[in-house]
Amino acid sequence: KPFQRNPQLEMTVYTVMTDFGRTLPAATPAAPATYVASDQGFLPLGDAVGRQRPPLPAEVEAIMVRALGERGYVAAPAGQVPALVLIYYWGSHYRLDVEMQRMFPEMHRQHLLERATLVGGPAYAQEILRQFEWGHLPGDRSLKKGYLFQQTDTDLYFVVVSAYDHASVLAKSPRLAWRTTMTVNAIGVAMKESLPPLILTAAEWFGREMDETVALRRTVRRGTVELGPLWVIEDEPPPATGGETK
Repeated sequence: KPFQRNPQLEMTVYTVMTDFGRTLPAATPAAPATYVASDQGFLPLGDAVGRQRPPLPAEVEAIMVRALGERGYVAAPAGQVPALVLIYYWGSHYRLDVEMQRMFPEMHRQHLLERATLVGGPAYAQEILRQFEWGHLPGDRSLKKGYLFQQTDTDLYFVVVSAYDHASVLAKSPRLAWRTTMTVNAIGVAMKESLPPLILTAAEWFGREMDETVALRRTVRRGTVELGPLWVIEDEPPPATGGETK
């Protein structure tokens, strides 16, 4: 990938919708929901890696505003009370090398569960924990589950966006409406080039209830945020004729 002009990125997107979030009207470009955003910045997790070069906060903010707007979330005008408070952060989660895994198995297990939560939420982390304790079942061998585990067992970049009711935040009793977690395989790509397409691709699932993680691949052109073809990873191989999924 470091030498590819148009590398293919492996991504996952997962949204948790709360009971409170289900009571809110769905945001659309025609009927947008207003928000005020809080950028919590860069968060390095997992193995310690030096000389990381995260994007500038202003760069992430610009992409986030664009992605939210495409989904129907707009910044509240000055003087208007917003409906939501959006808190987001991004970062990296690097796996331990093989020797460190042998020396510190509990740390390796904890890091793997942390990445599993980023990939598929708490339920998927529990599934990985069950595999640790009881081994694999036949259903763990599907194409998509293999993709998700590969994503969990590698270096990741991630972005997390959480939406809270604005009034409840002011009352210091925040009510979560939804949380979207998105990841991209970090092998061979830079954070600055992979986070923008990750956020723009994941925008479709902001504030949208999901039964399971969406696993997908997307081609990007280096030096821009122009997106190429998108492939959604299903449980079975795609038909021989192929074709794009939008």
